[in-house]
Amino acid sequence: MQPVDHPAPIPQSKRIIDLDILRGIALFGILVVNLQLFAHPLFSLITDTGQFQEWYNQLAASFIHVFFEGKFITLFSFLFGIGFYIFAQRLKLKEMSFYPVFLRRMGLLFFIGFLHAWLLWSGDILVPYAIGGFLLMLFFKRKDKTIKVWMGILVGGMILLFAVLMLLVMFAMNIPDVAEGITEGFVQQELEYAELTQRGYDVHESGSYSEIMAYRGEERSFVWLGMLLSPAGLAYILAIFLFGLFIGRKGILDNPQAFRDYFIRNWKRNMLIGLPFSIFYAITYKYVDLIFFNYWYFLQIIAFFLGTPFLCFAYVGLILKMIQKAGEGSRLSQFAPVGRMALTNYLMQSVICTTIFSGYGFGLYGKLSPIMVLPIAIVLFAIQVWFSKWYFTRYRMGPMERLWRMGTYLKRI
Repeated sequence: MQPVDHPAPIPQSKRIIDLDILRGIALFGILVVNLQLFAHPLFSLITDTGQFQEWYNQLAASFIHVFFEGKFITLFSFLFGIGFYIFAQRLKLKEMSFYPVFLRRMGLLFFIGFLHAWLLWSGDILVPYAIGGFLLMLFFKRKDKTIKVWMGILVGGMILLFAVLMLLVMFAMNIPDVAEGITEGFVQQELEYAELTQRGYDVHESGSYSEIMAYRGEERSFVWLGMLLSPAGLAYILAIFLFGLFIGRKGILDNPQAFRDYFIRNWKRNMLIGLPFSIFYAITYKYVDLIFFNYWYFLQIIAFFLGTPFLCFAYVGLILKMIQKAGEGSRLSQFAPVGRMALTNYLMQSVICTTIFSGYGFGLYGKLSPIMVLPIAIVLFAIQVWFSKWYFTRYRMGPMERLWRMGTYLKRI
């Protein structure tokens, strides 16, 4: 076989449309969760602003906690892991060395993500994905058993870490002299986060673009620290990457139907496990204290790890079942173009949402209530569906995908 000198875009006939559809749907779910974060300071994730206490807003927020929060970033991460395997296999067919090409690919993703976090939005996920991608390379030639063991280590390690932290805090709080100092530290931290939250509202409502960029620097530190310590952080993302790699190795390129069958066969079981834990996860928000680290936070973490991946993969099975039942005429295929240019659409969501909410745009920062999240997300995503479909009638590859591929292969596409 002769090496391929010119890495052209993958022809539509060779794409696995199931993955494009799932990736497009994942982008919608990510938009639903991120909308609230675009419209409010990221520090508000752990502070009680006292806004939107009406029953319908509380119900809408709980609905998002149950059915969206964590589920679609899990799906996107899973597809990233599968994409890692597919990318490696296609490099093998082209007789290209995997490590230098993938290093460039992740280096470029890191650079794009850093610019995104710096210029547009601090809640960027591309930088953690790039770091996770670098770590994923360590498992490129590892056995399936090793991959499964490390998935358990990563998830189990996070649960153990939070259990130890909670026990240490509870033990220390039973020592009067120590408890006083800990309480003072927690109170001070709570005041600092409350001040940062209020400053975020002030800056985004009336500050200049340069002032907003300066505030983003404080948010980025908060987000990247959270990626190390939060349950949905880097360890969890890497574990889901590994699951995607594991599933990809089961022959998705040679037998895509086996991919469908696996998730369709297990979707009801996954739903029965994932939904109750996801409901409990939403309930914990009424009692959890993210500053003082009460035991409800530990219960929330357990509910997250048991509910989120199972409900996510129940969605996957249900979606694939709908695609299979409808055949080539499935209405879900309209999401495939969105998934084909996922990087472009992800970044465009930031451009659109920061324009809507920031002071240098339409100035609606702080005004988005939970009840309005789904309607706005549906409208914005419908625009992306239409745009993506229109775009692929004229071009073969999304604009950011083209730039990313050119930088990866060091060739003009």
